Amino acid sequence: MPEIRELKVGLAIQNMLPEGTYPFFDLGEGAIPGQTPELTFREHWGAPPVWPTDLFAVTAHLIYTSGLLTYFEPDPDHSDNTDAYPPCFSISKQERDECLAAGATWATKKSVPGLATTLWKVLVKAHKQTLRASLNTKRGSAAPAWWAAAVKLILIADEACVGLGARASAEHPDRWMIDQFEIFNAAPFSGKTLSGTTAYRAGRQRATFGVFSDPDVGCVQPKSRISSVGCNLRNLTRNAAYIPHVGSVRCHWQQPIAQKVGEEADDLDVLIVPLPFEMKDAWIVQDSNSKPEPTKRPNWGNFEIRQGWLEDEKGLIELILGEFRKALAALKARRTAGALNGVVFPEYALTEPLFNKICSYLKKEEPGLEFAISGSSSNCEGETGNFVLTAMWPVDRTVNAPVDDRFLLTSRRKHHRWKLSPSQIKTYDLDNILPSLKDGSSWWERHTIAQREIHFFHFRKTSVLTSMICEDLARSDPCHDILRAIGPNLLFALLMDGPQTANRWPARYAATLADDPGTSVLTVTSMGLMDRTNKAKIYDKPSYTVAMWRDETGVTRPLGLDEGSKSILLTLKPHAIVDQTIDGRANTQSWSWRYEQCISL
Repeated sequence: MPEIRELKVGLAIQNMLPEGTYPFFDLGEGAIPGQTPELTFREHWGAPPVWPTDLFAVTAHLIYTSGLLTYFEPDPDHSDNTDAYPPCFSISKQERDECLAAGATWATKKSVPGLATTLWKVLVKAHKQTLRASLNTKRGSAAPAWWAAAVKLILIADEACVGLGARASAEHPDRWMIDQFEIFNAAPFSGKTLSGTTAYRAGRQRATFGVFSDPDVGCVQPKSRISSVGCNLRNLTRNAAYIPHVGSVRCHWQQPIAQKVGEEADDLDVLIVPLPFEMKDAWIVQDSNSKPEPTKRPNWGNFEIRQGWLEDEKGLIELILGEFRKALAALKARRTAGALNGVVFPEYALTEPLFNKICSYLKKEEPGLEFAISGSSSNCEGETGNFVLTAMWPVDRTVNAPVDDRFLLTSRRKHHRWKLSPSQIKTYDLDNILPSLKDGSSWWERHTIAQREIHFFHFRKTSVLTSMICEDLARSDPCHDILRAIGPNLLFALLMDGPQTANRWPARYAATLADDPGTSVLTVTSMGLMDRTNKAKIYDKPSYTVAMWRDETGVTRPLGLDEGSKSILLTLKPHAIVDQTIDGRANTQSWSWRYEQCISL
């Protein structure tokens, strides 16, 4: 049998940092003539990275690819016993405190801490050792020294990354790395404006906050919530997250727009408008070039959605403005209510130009509007498909503060195509449009996926929101691991689906993210297919539950429309919580958004 090639520690370091740890000179075509590989490695990778995010990237990569974390004993009083099998290792309370102190110093001073340099030498010494942890477990032998060194180094790097992705603040004016990233990335309105609106198209954000580390190996992103369950890399860190290579999914961390609103300052009031309110036969069509055909497409074809509900654009805008004003009036009637903070439309609800128009109108009605999210058939490039659009506004609630009506606009594609199975076709009463009952054919949504992307939006002081489109929520790959690593506080899932009830698929998948990492999930669907389901009498009673709320408390709450209503006003309340890593560090700046009440308007 051929010899199994074992990946070494040194090669893994080189893969993540291909230009060296201090790449201010050209490595050239190879080693200097006569120089040994060991001398070459020590020359270019002998010192630790000069950026905390790069140290985080390489140590996270070593821990992730080796699998060593399952041998880590979180108890600081654990005694490492060489006679025990399998060999485990721990880090004492004193050692942890030293790492945290070194990281805190690095966050305010640019020089690499001496402790990081000392620990890095342990990795360099082990550069010829086998990376895979399971190949380093022998009876009677202690865990390799580089395992503990790697965990200590990631603790140092993680502490140095405090505030990563946030704005520089008066509370912490001396975080040099945060200042650097803000200079280069936090310029949301530097992109081009879109004609006829106050929209600014968002520029492409960093795929990684690493500087010299290779994003095709692994990426570093800021972190919000910490998973409270399991034993994995994502609950070892509290300020930064390790993400797989950029080729799978490109993450965009949208640097925060200036907001002078804290989570505790106001509830989060969100208007849900479940467009379209009906789905006519003519609006779901077969792709004439991709019908079921025995030799080419056995038992499957393609379909498209035609947005016939957008033909009366003026009437639709007036309808949305009317629902928005109802919500404002309902809030005004409350003594403790603040602004109407967000608006959410389901999958395929609008187009990008129409969304921009609506956003501009809504901001004039409500200066405190913070975000709007909608499914769309077009994106910022004018391409057609299935997209999610997000608008974010700067908000200043100080007395007599001027209103800034500019908004940052982003768009991204849906990650998976919708497959209408025979059972779904029956549920939505579509067999006369997309035949399936006779031959069992399924129909696939016509959509180009291309590069998968996901945007994370920092809003208020510390919260983070993101969005999914239907199948993105249902399919765990490739984004659910990323969501669990970064831990957004809020996730909006835009659907074209039936009733949002506790016994259907959206509730199941929302529950997995609410449990780990503690993300609050709102699913929102349109009335169109639900109306068809009701007319087909699939359920005993007609259902108008167009949305569903799930958070880490374990409660699944369907949100329904009353008869004659066309929108829902949902109120969320922030709860201060303390997240904790498996090594015992606490994040006291976390928030969990919880259900407070909803009104059918």
